[in-house]
Amino acid sequence: MYIDFEAISEQRDAVDVCIIGAGAAGISMAVTLSERGHRVLLCEGGDADYSERSQECYRGETIGDPYIPLYGARLRHLGGSTNHWGGVCRPLDRYDFTAKSAASETAWPIGRDALSPYYHSAAKLLDLATTPADQTIAGAGFKRIYFSLGNPTRLKDKFAAMLRDSMTLECCLTANLVALETQDGHVTSATFKNYQGDYRLVHARYFVLACGGIENSRLLLWCNQQANGQLIPQAGALGRYWMEHPHATVGKALLFKPAALGLDDEYNVFLSPTAASLDSRQILNCGLRLHRMNAETTQALIDELADQAPTLAGRIRIWQAQGQIIHGVVLRAAWEQEPRFENRIELSDELDDLGVPRSRLVWQQSELDRRTIRESMLLLGEYLRDNEVGRLQMADWLADTPVQLPTEGELAGRHHMGGTRMSLVAEAGIVNPDCRLFAQENCYVAGSSVFTSAGHANPTLTLVQLALRLCDHLESRLAQNASGAGAAPPA
Repeated sequence: MYIDFEAISEQRDAVDVCIIGAGAAGISMAVTLSERGHRVLLCEGGDADYSERSQECYRGETIGDPYIPLYGARLRHLGGSTNHWGGVCRPLDRYDFTAKSAASETAWPIGRDALSPYYHSAAKLLDLATTPADQTIAGAGFKRIYFSLGNPTRLKDKFAAMLRDSMTLECCLTANLVALETQDGHVTSATFKNYQGDYRLVHARYFVLACGGIENSRLLLWCNQQANGQLIPQAGALGRYWMEHPHATVGKALLFKPAALGLDDEYNVFLSPTAASLDSRQILNCGLRLHRMNAETTQALIDELADQAPTLAGRIRIWQAQGQIIHGVVLRAAWEQEPRFENRIELSDELDDLGVPRSRLVWQQSELDRRTIRESMLLLGEYLRDNEVGRLQMADWLADTPVQLPTEGELAGRHHMGGTRMSLVAEAGIVNPDCRLFAQENCYVAGSSVFTSAGHANPTLTLVQLALRLCDHLESRLAQNASGAGAAPPA
């Protein structure tokens, strides 16, 4: 049920789990734990709907490569960015959890098997359509992949009745985290502030920070600074290894044998390099999206080819006269970014209206990032040419050496990952494989900020799988608390 900010209880042990942030991860955890009978307080800094006073907290600066203004990259109100989510989903590939030969930093401390048990429950929660299994394309070095492309679920709408009526779930809006107090390795309380400048203190057995791929880092940097480094004593990786999925239109192609790639029946086909191709080309993962052109645009591309390769254009016209169907395609791509210590979220000198330092994003794409998309396109071009499936025309910026990335247009997927990196040891990350802060027994982080590497797939499904896995972990710990075994000391 909804409660007013003034009604937040300061009673010790009144809450089993306080979840901070009501986006995909936060709502998934809140409804799951509440349905299991646990007392949950869900604190959302924004309003029920979009408001300027909340959204402006996302203002920040970017240093490095051109990027989307932080103010508009994500949404800051109930439901988070699921309110404008496109619904595109697929799991990370199994080899995305491993150390790729081009960048060993891509290795997670868990494998995909740790998340696989949560696939079906996550898919049900997000209302994802069932997709076919990936299919290797013979001789191509690529596999055909599939995304769930159904109607996107707005979590605040799907769970509106539960958020309104549940007796075990309390939801408080305009509750902005401004401090975490810690003592003897336990977070003892969280301080929240509303837009009128009022403060409330929350005690809970467990705390989960689920504020997004920039906010998780920003808030932990600020809270750790206020706690004189006691929240995260080994904070060298805090805010570091931040990642995105660069996006761009990368070229065009003519397909003489569209059936080879499935474009005889489908208008959109998705490809990605196989694990063997990543190894042989020394690149990271990449998703290519082939969108079939209409007949007029295809013919214009054939006519353009006549000036560059008249012999081939002549053969194409003969094939067309014989009734052979030839399709043109536009190629778009989203590719994996190398996890680099230098890419980071840090605190700026400017404060938001709540008194919290704004974010500064330092983001630069590496030589490996650029090579990944170029080599992926070369690999596809070689397959089309060598097997007489078609011909590829790379975008001009990809044909340059070195590659000059676009400075305008789509740029990236607004997929904020990393910053509170998962690792086996505190020296290399911020949370352990259970998503718990290393130095705190009862404080966790949820969402894509814990990603160790990014793959190329949209992150929503994976972060919800991680959130549901964290629910099982917390339920186990709450059961231990109830039995008196391993219970956290009173806050």
